[in-house]
Amino acid sequence: MFINYYDCSINTLSDSLHNTESFGPKENDIMYDLGKYANNFGFNRIYDYKKSDIIITNTFFTDEIVDWSIKNNIPLVKRMDGIYWRNELAYKNLYHIDAAKSSNAVIFISDYSRRAIKDLYNIEFDNYSVILNNAPDFNYEKILNDNKFLWATSCSNWSRYDKRLSYIIDMANHFLDDEFHLIGECEIDLPKNIIKHDYIEDRQDIYKIISKCDAFISPFFRDAGSKVTCQAVKCKLPVLYVSSGGLKEIVGDNGVMIDDYNIIDFRDDVPKITDDIIKRANKLKEMHNDIVNNYIERISYSETLSEYFKIMKKLL
Repeated sequence: MFINYYDCSINTLSDSLHNTESFGPKENDIMYDLGKYANNFGFNRIYDYKKSDIIITNTFFTDEIVDWSIKNNIPLVKRMDGIYWRNELAYKNLYHIDAAKSSNAVIFISDYSRRAIKDLYNIEFDNYSVILNNAPDFNYEKILNDNKFLWATSCSNWSRYDKRLSYIIDMANHFLDDEFHLIGECEIDLPKNIIKHDYIEDRQDIYKIISKCDAFISPFFRDAGSKVTCQAVKCKLPVLYVSSGGLKEIVGDNGVMIDDYNIIDFRDDVPKITDDIIKRANKLKEMHNDIVNNYIERISYSETLSEYFKIMKKLL
């Protein structure tokens, strides 16, 4: 017999606060896949919260659901993504914190996400877990590139200044013999050795591009659990990444870190990277074969989904 769960991530409030410039889907990939594979773990996603045994959200709970939960002893679970660090958007954090406070369990997508809440709001939750963000497993045959070094990078919309497109351009202008594959909406002219792929919705199509490359670049400022970096790790690509956010937790020893602005605070701007990115990129190229040959694989996607269902089951 299946345990029925209800996902209330998409609601009127979440719709009104959705970041349209991200171009990303409203439904989080993990939340979508929890529903897709729920039966494999003894659960069933339903669409009437009054018939559910447990309720989860990646965003917020409505007042009606909180009231129903209290009156009927239905556990609530809050998945906590990254915090909003821009002053103009910080008000959104309060909705997420309220949802977490209403919950019987809080799941952070990285320890950075947990620390950010603690440092900025002096809030800690008793019943919390960290389940690192992950991406579906991908089986592919690696194609060796003998002629040139291929870099990949990806985000939904490169006009977002926290994605730091300028550093990708700087790298392309320095490594003229390398080729850079840039996935995501981008409306500006780029150096000739940057190949635009535009925004791609299908994850398998993204994997096909990334897997043909030699390394991945994640210059993203304060990304708590970068989905695209998870995809690169699944393709066993060495990652050049910044120290702010939760990228180190995802990449581990499978890459080279660029020292970034690491203070957790509210800001109106994205700080410049003071570290020498070109020097760090050269180091990654020097270490490339060693990283690939000794790649440390992360847990499977199925194991990640299983961790969510284990937490939900414990609450029943």
